[in-house]
Amino acid sequence: MHYVYFLWSNKLQKIYIGETSNVRKRLNYHNGGFQRYTKSGMPWQCIAYVAFDTKIVAKREEKRLKKCKNKKYYKRYILEYGKKL
Repeated sequence: MHYVYFLWSNKLQKIYIGETSNVRKRLNYHNGGFQRYTKSGMPWQCIAYVAFDTKIVAKREEKRLKKCKNKKYYKRYILEYGKKL
């Protein structure tokens, strides 16, 4: 299983979207300051994740969602498909 995950930063008031095979491990990585892009927004909270059968499908969905850049769409998407960590 691979997952597309949604992180929220209260500090930046921003959503970050990523893909991984282990959501908890990836969240710890972001909050550990190892990711250059997310370092300034720590601490991050995982607000939802969506499971996919293959990495290819998950990466494709991550890329599609990142192009969208619409918070209202993200909220609807999370309500419809997302699961809480």
